[in-house]
Formats: sequence, C-alpha cells, structure tokens
Amino acid sequence: MREFDLVIIGGGPAGISAATTAALYNIKVALLDERSSLGGQIYKRVGPGFSVKNSKQLGNDYLRGEKLIEALTQTSATIILETTVLAIEDSQVVITTASNRYEYIKFKKLLITPGAYDRPVVFPGWTLPGVITAGAAQSLIKTQWVVPGSKIFFAGSGPLALAFPAQLSKLGANIIGIIEAAPRPGLFKSLKIASALNQNFDLIFDAIKYQFHLIKNRIKLRYGRIIIRANGVNKLESITYAKVDKYWRPIPGTEKTVIADTLCLGYGFFPSVELFKLVQCELSYDENRGGTTVKLDQWGATSIPHVFGAGDGTGVSGSYVAILNGKLSAFKILCELNVITEAELLIVSKSTRKAVRQRQKFQSAINSAYSIKPGIYELADENTIICRCESVTLKDLNPVINSTSDVSVVKSYSRCGMGLCQGRNCQRQISALIAKRHDINIGDIPGSTPRFPAKPVLLGQIADDTVLEEKYFIDAD
Repeated sequence: MREFDLVIIGGGPAGISAATTAALYNIKVALLDERSSLGGQIYKRVGPGFSVKNSKQLGNDYLRGEKLIEALTQTSATIILETTVLAIEDSQVVITTASNRYEYIKFKKLLITPGAYDRPVVFPGWTLPGVITAGAAQSLIKTQWVVPGSKIFFAGSGPLALAFPAQLSKLGANIIGIIEAAPRPGLFKSLKIASALNQNFDLIFDAIKYQFHLIKNRIKLRYGRIIIRANGVNKLESITYAKVDKYWRPIPGTEKTVIADTLCLGYGFFPSVELFKLVQCELSYDENRGGTTVKLDQWGATSIPHVFGAGDGTGVSGSYVAILNGKLSAFKILCELNVITEAELLIVSKSTRKAVRQRQKFQSAINSAYSIKPGIYELADENTIICRCESVTLKDLNPVINSTSDVSVVKSYSRCGMGLCQGRNCQRQISALIAKRHDINIGDIPGSTPRFPAKPVLLGQIADDTVLEEKYFIDAD
C-alpha cells in the first residue's frame, strides 16, 4: 500500500492546480486520473501516437493546459494515470490500474476534483448516430484530429453556444447554424454582467473574438430557440428546432427543419458528484451550476473531515474558478497538515481569495442571463428513449412514475440507471418527470443510492487471484 499526505482524484484544472501548489511545499502528493494524459475535458491533450509541433494552432485552451501541466511536472508530485477510482473507505482510495490490478492508496487528506460531463438532453431522435455532445466533438477533434461531420449544427445555451462552435470552426469544422435557448441578454442582465467585469476582461475578450469569428464566417447565432427533434432512419439526416417561450417550451407553429449530418449539443454540464455521494458529503441543488452540487466552505472543505472538493465536479463555475479553488484547497490542506500556520494561510491565499470572488461574481451574472428553464426536460414524446443503456421509452416509464416518486423504485421496476452509464444520462430526466408528475421540487428528489464500485469495472480487476476455484470443491472421499 502506498501512502501520501494528499491524494487528489482528477487531473483537470482544479486537480493540477492543487497538486502543483501542495507539492511545492514538499509534502507527498499523488494525483490520480482515469485518462492517459492530464488536462481534463477543457485542457485535453492529443491522443497517443500524435505529436504537436505548434501548440498555438490548437487554441488558447490547449496553451493554458500546457502551462499548467508543465508546472506540475516540475514538482515532486506522483502522477498516476489510467486509473479508475472504485471506492473510498477508511482513509484509503481503492483503484484499478492500467495493468488491471486493484490497489489501496492511503491518504491523510483527500481532494476530489472529478470535473463535469455534458448535460444529456432527451428529445425524439437524440440516440441517432450523428447526435453528439460538445465534449464528444471536442474529443474527436482535439485528440483524434477527426471532424465529426460535414454539416454540423450546434444547439445549446450559455457561453458554450458562442465559444464552442467558434472553436470547432477554427479547427476546420463546417458549422451551418447555431441556436441558443435563452433570449438575447437585455439591458438589465447586460448591465449586471458589465458590473462584474473587473478581473474578467480576459473572458470578455475571448467572447468578442468568438463573436467576430462567427460574423466573419457568416455563421448565424439565433436566440430563443431549442432543438425539438433529430430526424433520420439509421443516422442523422436533419434536425428540427423551434422558438421557445420564457420557460424554454417550444411554441407550436415555429418549427424549422435544417439538413445536417451532425448535431452537436451544448446545454451545459452536470457535476460528477458520484464520489462525493459515496463518502456521504452534504449536497445541495442549483440547476444553473449543473443541478446537484457539493456544499463547501470557502476553502473547499466538505462536511466530511479530511475530504475537500474543488472544480466543476462540485458545481459548474468554469476552468478559471476551478484553478483558483484548487489552489485554495491546497493552501488549507497545508495548514491542516501543519506545514503552514493559520496566519501564513491568510497571507499566501489573499490574492487568490480576491480573484475567486471576482470570478464568481461574473459567473453568477452569466448564470442569471442564461438560466436553465424546465422546458429542457419536457422535449420527449411517448416513443422517445429515456434510458439509452436499457432502451426504456417514456411510454414504458410512465406507469412506473405514476405509481411512485422514489427514484430507486423507478430504477428497480424499469431498469433505468442499471446500464453502463449508471444513470448519468437518464437519472436527471427521470427526476424531472417525477417532479412534474408528483408536484415536487426537482432539487428535493434524492438520487439513487451510491454503491461500490463508483464506475463499472471488470470482475477480474477486483477478484483475488490467490483464491483458486478448486478450493470450493469438497473431496468426495
């Protein structure tokens, strides 16, 4: 068993920042990540076998990630890649490694920075080949150098609806149209965003560059519209969208169909809170930060002693905030390990705490301008598949939801949430259906019970090979 002062789960912006900060104080730090390279979703590296001759061609996100990762590699931190965390118990992390073996890693302090994943949006045709999330498109282009289609239509909301199509276009993708579900920000919301500009001019500058690129390349961005259907037999052939009311509910008679072979969806992200649930951290709910979020103090401490959280896995706030919060958690952990004093903690973290406040103020203004509305959960018809792992349609699901408001009961009777994704794609949609059917606030509906393993694992990876099958047979003599 290996032992560390600090174990960090997640090699994205928050995890890298925290590991770098803590390791500079000469404590034993381990950073775990399930991918073959660091960076997380936003700073994702190119795949194995590829090399980068000019990082600038891959955009600002790649360059920022490159600097973060380079700073980490100059420290003494232990980086363990291609590792899946299965459980956390008794100050130990249970992992499976690239060599298909399981291992226990002991910690004094634990920082969980699991990141977030694309918000699944359920509508007729969402399971057709050619319908992908923004994250999937990003992976294809950034790590595989594969453009997902020849006619790409983007549907989403928030800053992502402006930034991501522009980024894809710069990388060679043909974007034929963009729709944003929220209305164009009015005077009041624009003034609120403007009031939070201090220390956030880099984000506004990026937005201006993205907007200019779309205008220059004649890529139209239409506000107040939402995807309602993906059309095709064995693959995507066209998409249908419509204007929406203030609740993001489609307005009949405003539908429009566009020929496309790829539909890219970017309606925000869900925090990966599974590990926080596993250790029973106190949670809350904020739809505009991804729904289920983790309750943290200003240093990232959870309700469980010695367990901290940072980054979008605790509630979506963006990569800039993630980097800062990772650093704050590292400072507090150093203090709790008696490496620095309380007085030193306040001194070394002063500028970081100030920057966090400015970034969060700006993020709050953006969330207000592009707040998620309930119509996003009301796009499915009776024949729409809700759980794609188990191929359960809304028609099959309705009788179960009519009979109970318990997510676990729905799971038992319908098998929704029992597939490989373990409910990551369907559970929020099911919660929304329950909320509407039984007149319950969606934030008051608990998710299914977290259990070991946190992610699917091959039985051979956790089986004890010292136990031989022959030992279970009784000699007849």
